[in-house]
Amino acid sequence: MALFAGTFENKVDGKGRVSLPADFRAELPEDAGRFVYVFPSPKDDALEACDKPFLERMAAAIEEAPLFSEEEDDLGASIIAQARKAQIDETGRIVLPKDFMEFADISGKAVFVGRAARFQIWSPDRFEAHAKKARERMRGRTLTLKPKGGGQ
Repeated sequence: MALFAGTFENKVDGKGRVSLPADFRAELPEDAGRFVYVFPSPKDDALEACDKPFLERMAAAIEEAPLFSEEEDDLGASIIAQARKAQIDETGRIVLPKDFMEFADISGKAVFVGRAARFQIWSPDRFEAHAKKARERMRGRTLTLKPKGGGQ
């Protein structure tokens, strides 16, 4: 499984082309079918992106929701139905769809933010504000790592 870590800012050209950070590209297969899936975040004013195995995991989780339930409908409509395949070209760039760029208010520059098995793409200003709020919420919290396998 891919592990996307770090934060990187890259230029976006007038056609929506932006370089996928080299660290992120290194997490993807080397074959000719190099691509990621991109979709508007259902939670943040940003774009979400992931590899095919992670999108398949999300689809399987959505399938676990009761058939025709609001949960299944909302998740399917906001993630699977909106996801678009973004091919990585020979120079390491992807093209962000215009409507996705408008949703996330991306123009000129984009910030790529690793989120473990997925990554987000933000406008620099929106990410700065989001990161500040997240740091404030984290003050005083701790993280507990469970042993591998879920044991005590």
